[in-house]
Amino acid sequence: MAWKLFVDDDADGSRRPAISVENPGWRVSLGLPPVPPDVFHLGDWVVARSHDEAIAAMEARGLPDFVSFDHDLGDGKDGIAVARWIIERDLDDGSLPDGFGYEVHSANPVGRANISGLMESYLRQRTRNSGEVSPA
Repeated sequence: MAWKLFVDDDADGSRRPAISVENPGWRVSLGLPPVPPDVFHLGDWVVARSHDEAIAAMEARGLPDFVSFDHDLGDGKDGIAVARWIIERDLDDGSLPDGFGYEVHSANPVGRANISGLMESYLRQRTRNSGEVSPA
């Protein structure tokens, strides 16, 4: 089943999915494109307010089709740990959905760059590997 995940420890405050993902003004203030990603067809956001909640949601539902990451999570863990978990799960069982997408809505510029760099690198490598031809 297709779904989308919003990871943010302030998901009940000023950084709710409707603000960070779907509000053009807020998006521009973070340096994101003003037009939100086309993920409305994935239904309502599943909100995880911590690393552990995000992992629990993914263990219960499988890997999401789209993730909106915050970096600084209130439980002493961060969004990059969630990204690493997604990558490890996909390396273990290949369960990342085709067309997987993500966005980093964090205001932490270093954390944002780290998550984006890790995910882009992994997705690029995954795409290259999927195009490999097995030796005969």
